[in-house]
Amino acid sequence: MNISSDFLRELKKRFTGDLRLDSASRALYSTDASIYQIEPLGVGIPKTQDDLISAVELAAKYKIPILPRGAGSSLGGQAIGEALILDCSRYLDSIIDINPETHSAIVEPGVILSDLNRAASKHGLMFGPDPASAERATMGGVIGNNATGAHSILYGMSADHLISANVILSDGSLGEWGIGNSELESGGRLSNIVSVVNEISKKYSETIKQNYPKSWRNSAGYRLNYLLPWSPSSPPQWDTNDYGLSSTVYRQSSHVNLAPLLAGSEGTLAVIRKMKVNLVAKPKHTILGVLAYQSIVEACDDLPRLLEFKPSAIELIPQMILHLARSVPAGARQMGWIVGDPAAVLVVEFSGDQPSALKDAVRSLGNVLTIAESAEEQSRVWNIRKMGLGILDSRPQSARPIAFIEDCAIPVERLGEFVREVEKILDAHGTYAGIYAHASGGCLHIRPVLDLMRGEGVRAMRSIVEQVFALTMRLGGSMSSEHGDGIVSGEFIEKTYGKELTDAMRSLKKAADPDNLLNPKKMFDAPPMDTHLRFGESYNIKVWDSALHFEHQRGLAGAIEQCNGQGVCRKSTGVMCPSFQATKDEAFSTRGRANLLREIITDRDLRNTQSVIRKEQLTQATFQTLDLCLACKGCTSECPSGVDMPRLKYEFMNQYYKSHRRPLHDYLFGYFHVISKWLAPIAPLANVFMKMRWSSKLATKVLGITDKRPLPTFKRRSRFKRDMRSNKQVIFLSDVFSEYLEPQVKEAAIDILNALGYDVKVLPIIGAGASFLSKGFIEQARDHAGKVLNAIKAIDNGSGLSVVGCEPPEVYCLKHEYVALLPERRAEIESLTKNVWLVDEFLLRVGTWGQSDKIEERLLRRKDHPSRNDIVVFHPHCHQHAEGPADDGLPSGAAATVEMLRMAGFDVDLIDAGCCGMAGTFGYDADHYELSMQIGELKLFKKLREQTPSALAGTSPKSDIKSLNNSQLSNVGFGGGRVGVVSTGSACRIQIQHGTGIEAKHPLELVSERLKRS
Repeated sequence: MNISSDFLRELKKRFTGDLRLDSASRALYSTDASIYQIEPLGVGIPKTQDDLISAVELAAKYKIPILPRGAGSSLGGQAIGEALILDCSRYLDSIIDINPETHSAIVEPGVILSDLNRAASKHGLMFGPDPASAERATMGGVIGNNATGAHSILYGMSADHLISANVILSDGSLGEWGIGNSELESGGRLSNIVSVVNEISKKYSETIKQNYPKSWRNSAGYRLNYLLPWSPSSPPQWDTNDYGLSSTVYRQSSHVNLAPLLAGSEGTLAVIRKMKVNLVAKPKHTILGVLAYQSIVEACDDLPRLLEFKPSAIELIPQMILHLARSVPAGARQMGWIVGDPAAVLVVEFSGDQPSALKDAVRSLGNVLTIAESAEEQSRVWNIRKMGLGILDSRPQSARPIAFIEDCAIPVERLGEFVREVEKILDAHGTYAGIYAHASGGCLHIRPVLDLMRGEGVRAMRSIVEQVFALTMRLGGSMSSEHGDGIVSGEFIEKTYGKELTDAMRSLKKAADPDNLLNPKKMFDAPPMDTHLRFGESYNIKVWDSALHFEHQRGLAGAIEQCNGQGVCRKSTGVMCPSFQATKDEAFSTRGRANLLREIITDRDLRNTQSVIRKEQLTQATFQTLDLCLACKGCTSECPSGVDMPRLKYEFMNQYYKSHRRPLHDYLFGYFHVISKWLAPIAPLANVFMKMRWSSKLATKVLGITDKRPLPTFKRRSRFKRDMRSNKQVIFLSDVFSEYLEPQVKEAAIDILNALGYDVKVLPIIGAGASFLSKGFIEQARDHAGKVLNAIKAIDNGSGLSVVGCEPPEVYCLKHEYVALLPERRAEIESLTKNVWLVDEFLLRVGTWGQSDKIEERLLRRKDHPSRNDIVVFHPHCHQHAEGPADDGLPSGAAATVEMLRMAGFDVDLIDAGCCGMAGTFGYDADHYELSMQIGELKLFKKLREQTPSALAGTSPKSDIKSLNNSQLSNVGFGGGRVGVVSTGSACRIQIQHGTGIEAKHPLELVSERLKRS
């Protein structure tokens, strides 16, 4: 099906948002977090409510199917389809009102749930249902899927908290769904819907009560039971006052509210413009108790007993997840709360106002393995719960954990029986699964490990799902309890409710959408669940010979396919993904980039002109989105399936420029260490030239460098190098910044190392080759890496010396990228990189640093040491954020710098501002400058501007640092209790200076200065 030209012509006249019909945009929206892929007709991104109304109205006129979409974090395939996708997540994200008196909020569909909760928390409130995807899930999707989460036994489902909704009906008319709709007069689409609803509630009342699953946690089909209102059971801890709601499904006397019909309808009944939702009181305190069991079944069998203690949540963590988490340093460091090797643990949470009462409640559970009281202790427990499945999903193999039976909800008293039978089913198919999550709600997420690229894997999936469905029905459960039906469970709706009730649901759909334009081919007319697979038997790939080595069973292809579509990269916190955080454009998320790369390697018939054009469109779109990847490495630590997009960027750029012309600035930045070596001896002349206006304009025109940012100046500084004649030696890896632009940083590092008694051997080669890699010069990077290794070997001579440096990209390039460049020297590299550190990390591993009678004591005994420690505001380099815990258990990455500064007598304010936006030389590119500054403005600049000299010292209110004069700015320094800003990245310091006027220092400079004064 194609979109008619008349529709497009008329829509473009009225639509102020983005309308995208190109191959790349259709590929980007052809997947969600599910196992499916369907290419849409196009993508519309409404900028205003009028845009949304116009799109629906004209779609009705021209009979164009539409699909409203949020973050695309759906696991059932409901966010994809052969329709015009309306992405409401980018612009329609206003929190219109929060009313603390009525405990309610009015929001647009694109509001992120975690953003709503942050705003509501100022009033001590929150939205009750808490899906794991809250940090990127939009409220439209939360309602559309009828989401819930770990605390469902307290708060039920999203349907229970939807008060009303302002919607666009399938004919383009507007309507309000809420209490009182049943009294509408005849005439119009909404009136027809109400008429059918009234008929269903009268005619099918007893059938609903007879045929609905016994579990209150049910999201299959439409919420017809809310029309009675009636529920077969209720959440065990549901509030006796119904959270102040005037209509709930758990009280026979409640008023009928039509709004809950939209919950779980997946956009098939109406398009939500804005919604009014209920808010609940945020718990003041929580505590966790961990209980160990000899099997998952035994843990499930204990649930009815535990629920009698009225916990707020009970989550299951199986042995497999515990083992997987323990297998990596990041997990092993957080598992002190596990004693022994239990087959399963239940994490029991209590919440309330009195901490002592909560602790008594935990102790009353029985033989408690661990009690987690502090936020830090609880975070370690929940981190392991989140971590294990991500590790399972990131393993380098074709067989992966597949989400197709993970949404079953079983009456909790029969959950143990369910697990016993599921384990038998999986064993009969020769596979296993991750089994975890919401035990207290009777919903265990079960992901069998299957290879869907093979026929036997697909057939096993079909066989398993049919047997699990039969088991679920026998036990009175539901196949869909929070993730929706979509494609994965749509074919089971009629088998769940019977033909009579399903026909009643179809009559509601027909009344609301007689032309079947709203998210068609979902739910009741969904295709078989084993069709439209993203990775199915027909999936074929054709990849180029990669220049980098990818440690995956399927090489480059496997590395690209590692993305499972969860969309964690769409979150607004953390480092990943800065270009998406600034633009909210799906193309600039890690998921979007992975989708485009996968489309490029998918083997398609290129014998016709359209296919060739499509291929070139995809290639150009992939180049454009990867060109705006800052290679921050945030995805390597924050992506749950371990996608390494920077490495994929290096590989793609290397391949792309084999057939395309490189811009001149790539050579300038890639070879900057060489150019700097030439210019440093004539630093004064070079600096004068670069400061001239005409030369700046020339550089912009010829090289594509922005004229809005001052170019760096070169410095010549000679220093006396003391001959240590020490038997303690360390190898120093210089970088282009500390060698030619900021020599004071290198000097500080060497001074500190000398003070510790180390003879510093400086490598004769500048950098580890990070600048080459960043521009896709892989062959040059490989040659450079070989020279670095040879130089280290010549100095080390088998002694096993440590290699240290100041600049995170260079140090971590040597540590993490060299095997990809030189796999034939793997053994040598792996042996070497065990002793490669930032200077900050190395200091914590040196005995003399931590001995109180030596360095630390010298620092703290200073006569001029203030009565309280100096405070420093620390912005780490992104690559430090990405660095996981070290095998030796000592701090690494940003944590190491924090600890080093603390040991030197500073109080450290570690700011969580994500990426600064500079990314090496990224911010010097004229085409990148605006985005670079936009990223800086997201969080970092705002936080630093709040830190005026007086505000940082705690004596005056916050103000905008841009309004301060030069003399005031010069007071943003160090000493005497005053505060300064430090950053470990040279580019970060350049960006901070340019964006805020604050001159940040390298942390090593502070430590060196304090050592000198001591």
